[in-house]
Amino acid sequence: MKIIKYIKVSKSKYKIILEDNETITLYEDVILKYELLLKKEIIDLNSILEFNKKYELYDKVLSYINKKIRCEREIITYLKKYTEDDNLINEIILKLKSNNVLNEENYITSFIHDKIYLTLDGPVKIKNDLLNLEFEEDMVIDNLKVFDQDLIEERINKYLNKQIKTNKKSNYIFKNKMLLNLLNLGYTKEDITRCLDNISLDDTSSYEKEKEKLYKKYEKKYSGYELDMIVKRKLYEKGYFK
Repeated sequence: MKIIKYIKVSKSKYKIILEDNETITLYEDVILKYELLLKKEIIDLNSILEFNKKYELYDKVLSYINKKIRCEREIITYLKKYTEDDNLINEIILKLKSNNVLNEENYITSFIHDKIYLTLDGPVKIKNDLLNLEFEEDMVIDNLKVFDQDLIEERINKYLNKQIKTNKKSNYIFKNKMLLNLLNLGYTKEDITRCLDNISLDDTSSYEKEKEKLYKKYEKKYSGYELDMIVKRKLYEKGYFK
């Protein structure tokens, strides 16, 4: 089947017009592999189209990776949207690895870097996120060494200082809430407690406001000693131990 004409349709693809006016679109690398520019003839169209299909899928994956660095599991999930051929998926994965496009070390490094600069996630959460992506634990732990004690405390204190500015709770309630929040963010109880111990909050103002609010709330129903005890109990429940 003779080739009549080539028409470039994108950076890497050509539309090929055949002698019977049939048209096919092939990637440039496929054209070069089968020496179609030299031969100007197609002998085994099915083989060429099959290889072009593989190349198209590989090209899709490259575009997917170029938008954001991906891990192997993400790429496999992406490929399964387009094919159920596990052999083809494995072939593409191996090609990505051989071309160093898919590199576990680079992914882990980039993942940790993004978490450090774009979030306040701690090393425990980051480690678990990476393990859930099926990376080897030793490799993850090795890359997480960037989280030295200074960086950990800096990030915890950054979070605490931001929360202090809007805090209206008692010292006790605030510190317990911060402990829970920071544990969820992926820091250890030991590191959180160390930073919290260095914080001294004056909750006198919030105490007085809460006390006044409670007296107003219960003074119509109680009075004297009973009112005092009710207010004192409610303040205690809210973490005011004065």
